Amino acid sequence: MSSGNVFHTANKTGIDFKKIVDTLECPIYITNSNGVTEYINQAYLRENPIIDADAILGRTIDDIIKEGKYFKNAITMEVLKQKKAAMAFFVHHLLPEKMAFVSGMPVLDEENKIEHVVSILYAQSFFQKLHAKFNYPVYSFESYHAPLGKKGVPAPPPFTNLIGISKPMEELKRIMLRLANTDASVLISGESGTGKEVVAENIQKLSARSDRPFIKLNCAAIPASLIESELFGYEKGAFTGATSGRAGFFEQANGGTIFLDEIDDLSFEAQARLSRVLQQKEIVRVGSTKPVKLNVRVIAATHSDLDKKIADKQFREDLFYRLSLIPIHLIPLRERKSDIPLLTEHFLHKFDAIYNRIIRFPTKTLKILVDYAWPGNIRELENIIEYLYICSDENFITEEIISPLLGKNEQRSQSDNIDDELFNFCSRQIRNNSSLPDMLSQIERTVLALASEKYKSTYHMATALGVSQPTIVRKMQSLGLGRSSSSRFAIRNHRRKGELPAP
Repeated sequence: MSSGNVFHTANKTGIDFKKIVDTLECPIYITNSNGVTEYINQAYLRENPIIDADAILGRTIDDIIKEGKYFKNAITMEVLKQKKAAMAFFVHHLLPEKMAFVSGMPVLDEENKIEHVVSILYAQSFFQKLHAKFNYPVYSFESYHAPLGKKGVPAPPPFTNLIGISKPMEELKRIMLRLANTDASVLISGESGTGKEVVAENIQKLSARSDRPFIKLNCAAIPASLIESELFGYEKGAFTGATSGRAGFFEQANGGTIFLDEIDDLSFEAQARLSRVLQQKEIVRVGSTKPVKLNVRVIAATHSDLDKKIADKQFREDLFYRLSLIPIHLIPLRERKSDIPLLTEHFLHKFDAIYNRIIRFPTKTLKILVDYAWPGNIRELENIIEYLYICSDENFITEEIISPLLGKNEQRSQSDNIDDELFNFCSRQIRNNSSLPDMLSQIERTVLALASEKYKSTYHMATALGVSQPTIVRKMQSLGLGRSSSSRFAIRNHRRKGELPAP
């Protein structure tokens, strides 16, 4: 390692230049004439906590940039190319909050050739000290960093913690903006961990009720014997122990929004009472006969198949329709893999601040995260990342570290599961001596019925499925499919009989 060459004058003068450079408050990075890293002072390491000095010393700047782990730009290359001092403003590609002016100076030998390049970082903290000491004017560093997008284009709505640029996420945001300023009830469905509560919070935040009460209730967390008194309140003496009256969650949310999570865990009796409340827009406290008028927007959520629960007489159909004026279905994380890097980055920056340390995923490790099936969805991703901040000593998470955390067995992708469903369906049909046209007809029926549920018109169905609109109409008529909600129940009944492959 050539770090001794940088401080060779210490042997002639008796001055310990290494000690001096480490004492300086300015971050300093030194290379030789070939761009090989020779020395990094302590201030540089403090300003760039992601840097591993042992992994950088002795390596060329070009090699480090290609690796992409520590930085993707360096003023050193400009100095060596131009053979003179240079200055630039850089934003760290992994730590966007780390911005700095960087000055690069060549150190020349007796023949006027570059012997070393010294780079000095002037971070925002440096100018803040100038301001504190001398009242020096300081502008936000963001003003030097060109914002994305065109001037004059309004900023996107401030969705909170709703991370993603995939088509399903963009469609979700569009729907949320359309319904936010209405009073329509919303039913959010999706697997556990897909972010139903986050969606509910954003709908409330974007609505005209954003400054009014937002009451959140997990129906599964309240005993069935207490659910009515908790939802609708009670009067003094209504039951043993009721020494005073109390407003229920609906009254507390009056004028605002109530979020009922795990709505299907309500008892059938409580569902009946809730259905009447939504219809009449008033509640009666337990132990009282006096109605209380309500102005409450209801957002409900479930991870269950409510169609099946309705068929099994476990959920009231009238309540379902009163809750689901605007249905929103959140797809699982495995079906929007393009959002996984963005979600990962979001959680990394979140936990950087909480745990005061830096963790990052190299490209190969990030690919493992993208390929994983995520049965626990976004919640599982967040939990694994937080676990690493607490339990891992490494700043860069390798494949060997992450793989054991993703389950003992290789997780199967959703496409594998779909293939198995189709295989099993076809196997059953072949055993029953079904013809190929019959099997294809049933599969086609399933696709069209599901598309009919998702899209508003046969025109949208045709666009999505890549065929003409008359083709869609003709096929639906030949298969006995209409545009009414009855198609949903027809699918369910056929699927229960094993006549159709599961979607």
